[in-house]
Amino acid sequence: MGEITNQIEQEIRQKRDHLGRNLDELEGKARELADWRTHYRNHSPAFLGAAFGLGVVLGLATMSRRQPTPPDYGDFDTDLSHDPYPSRPAVKRAERGTGTASKALRQVGETWEQIADALVRTASLKAIEFVGEFVPGFRDNVRRRDHYDNVTH
Repeated sequence: MGEITNQIEQEIRQKRDHLGRNLDELEGKARELADWRTHYRNHSPAFLGAAFGLGVVLGLATMSRRQPTPPDYGDFDTDLSHDPYPSRPAVKRAERGTGTASKALRQVGETWEQIADALVRTASLKAIEFVGEFVPGFRDNVRRRDHYDNVTH
């Protein structure tokens, strides 16, 4: 009887250990699935494409949608009642560019320029890396050119 009890206890310990390892493994996989860095490492072209697309959408959304201002003809002193095609005087618009919205748009524009610059730099580095794998000496040539440009400017 005691031998069977010991055997059952040992099986229970083994099952607990096995379940503990499985839970640890599942926890690690859950962390990995929730970690955006892992997804970026595994799918960096998709992330770069999505970032570029989002940047384009944000850029288009922040572009000014102002219509061209019609010419201001000033005050009309002449009688145009007999004119078959009278032109209406333009309504002057208040000066723009001093409000909070304008400042926010300017900041968004500057941020967009920084994002676009970073994307272009990243794409350039990836292209240099890609071409460097196939063309011997390409990376060295690019480094020398960059060093020369930094020294001369």
